[in-house]
Amino acid sequence: MKKLKELSKTNVKVELIPHAEFKQKLQLIFASGEIPDLLQTDGINSTEVAPAIDAGVLLPLNDLIDKYAPNMKKALPKEAWQYGTVSKDGVIYGIPTLEPAPYGGASFIRKDWLDKLGLPVPKTLDEFVTVMKAFRDKDPNGNGKQDELPWSAREKFRFGDAFFGAYGVNPEGWKLVNGELVPNFILPEMKAALDFHRMLYAEKLFDNESFVQQGKDWDAKIRGKGIVGFWSHSAQEAQLWSAEVKKNSPDANVVPIPSPVGPDGKGGYLIRSVVNPKTWVISKSAKNPEEIIKFMDFFFTEEGQRLVTYGIEGDNYTMENGKIKYKYPSASDATAVQEEIARQEWFRFTGPTYLSDPEFMKNKPENEKVVQALEISKKEGRVNDGDGIPALPTLKTRPELKFDGLWLEFAAKVITGKESSDGFDKFVADWKKRGGDQLIKEATQWYNQSKK
Repeated sequence: MKKLKELSKTNVKVELIPHAEFKQKLQLIFASGEIPDLLQTDGINSTEVAPAIDAGVLLPLNDLIDKYAPNMKKALPKEAWQYGTVSKDGVIYGIPTLEPAPYGGASFIRKDWLDKLGLPVPKTLDEFVTVMKAFRDKDPNGNGKQDELPWSAREKFRFGDAFFGAYGVNPEGWKLVNGELVPNFILPEMKAALDFHRMLYAEKLFDNESFVQQGKDWDAKIRGKGIVGFWSHSAQEAQLWSAEVKKNSPDANVVPIPSPVGPDGKGGYLIRSVVNPKTWVISKSAKNPEEIIKFMDFFFTEEGQRLVTYGIEGDNYTMENGKIKYKYPSASDATAVQEEIARQEWFRFTGPTYLSDPEFMKNKPENEKVVQALEISKKEGRVNDGDGIPALPTLKTRPELKFDGLWLEFAAKVITGKESSDGFDKFVADWKKRGGDQLIKEATQWYNQSKK
């Protein structure tokens, strides 16, 4: 941070928000009216931010970008500025970041467990069930206890839609059906997906804390205890997962694999836009907005890119004959790898990703796992027809209509055996009556205006 302030010539004070409290904290910030000069959001169309746009408390950025951000303007494509997370009605309110892996998430498995049990990498749903049962019963971690968790996810199915993807009903996505844009979670295929998850839960193949567990608890099971066999996360962090798990389980071999395919022979996570949801907004009360724009433009300069990719000269790298000689962290040094990731992903407020730097990637230890994960994710995934959808009027007043509201409540009951999936049609009918029909109407209108 000291070097970032020095090179960018900006006095920046950063306040970090714990991930688990992020959305709640944003709501409190906007409710209080005391908005920081620069604030990271999940897009101006998110439930937390959209009302602030309507209330006029965030600064339009078109003129400021034209005047003070030449590098940013040159680097970002026109589409990035038109995206729903960034602008509304032609007015730019957000500074975008580009998605390093727009193809979706990645699936990871303990290959050392597969090898120990003499099992091939699973592909179909049936093959995944066979593998997960073996993980459950045959003590692949070799500690003499039946403590393995075949598959685990985080609360609200975050990093937990691998098997929904096999049925083409990733809960956060939308699909155009007979001219209407509808949420995936009311599609007929969802019933079979819920039944499959119910079987996983009943067979103890599904970590039953996945509905509620925070990221730190999920991490502790995968990286700390080394008891999870299959999980999902970001493709670009393949090396970090490998190093972190190996830190406490030296014999571990974490590899990216294709996601499970379902009845139609396809699978994967929602294919994302090239525009990352992470969007920066500026408060209208900021005293020096032009300096904020200059600071963000710094990340698009050669000097800015060198700092967040390679670190500090003399510490992380040296210059020899005009070229950077970088001290790559050992793939087995989890702490060093984590520090590198922190600099490249979290201190990079915006700007081009390190993954697009061929010189950096060429010599990266265990680079093949990152490349392999990205290549796999390019070939799979489910299209989200609602990608970039704004915060629709009905969702502002009826947030329970989102996937993590009424549907998640119903899904949890079905999966845990408290309710039958036979009630799915009734759930859909009730959801529509409670505002879903109006939501579909608004979503379809937005689609017809912006996507065609």
